[in-house]
Amino acid sequence: MIHLSHTRPSTFHSRNPPEPHFDRKRMIEVCKPISLPKKVPDWQTCSQTVILEEKVHPYEILLAEELKQNWESSKMIMFYHLTSLTDRLTRDIRNMFFKKDLFFHIYSPEVVKLAVQDTPFTSILHLFESKTALLFCPDQDINKVLQLSKKTPYAILMAGIVEDVFYSKIQLQSLNDALKKDGHQQLAQLLDYIPSKVVGTVNHHSQTLCHYLNEIVNRKE
Repeated sequence: MIHLSHTRPSTFHSRNPPEPHFDRKRMIEVCKPISLPKKVPDWQTCSQTVILEEKVHPYEILLAEELKQNWESSKMIMFYHLTSLTDRLTRDIRNMFFKKDLFFHIYSPEVVKLAVQDTPFTSILHLFESKTALLFCPDQDINKVLQLSKKTPYAILMAGIVEDVFYSKIQLQSLNDALKKDGHQQLAQLLDYIPSKVVGTVNHHSQTLCHYLNEIVNRKE
């Protein structure tokens, strides 16, 4: 017995789309965007071009003068890196330092540049590439600053200037330890000196009194 099956012929589909009609192809070519070649601006090639410098804002000049005055009246200047610091935290830190006669200020890099340009401290400008604050210290008390800085996790002590010398935080800690050691030695020397000085003074007066009494006795004889 013979079985016959009907097979449907398969249709071939090309993956490449057919070419557009001439009219459509012409329209596509006409609608293509036209891009001009890159050209250097005339002001960059002109030999008589004058670049005008941006004028400094008057308020920035006033802040720079204030910074200079604080700088010149301080015996130490500390630099703090500021992290996520809100206005309230900034106020709390400023008040904490103010109670210890220390003055915490935040200035923009432009103001700092105006204040320290043409001075030996222009190298500190790289510290202000990120948000940085200044602490002005009228007294040279490194230990007090280091102790207070432990209470400011959002303001991290980076470096400081003491007697016109720039120190990193580690160097400030070493300098503080050295000053403590010298202070203890001076105190010990002072404590040794005072009793000997008192004894010497008492002996001197007693010897003088004995001398006068001997003279009086000799005169009576």
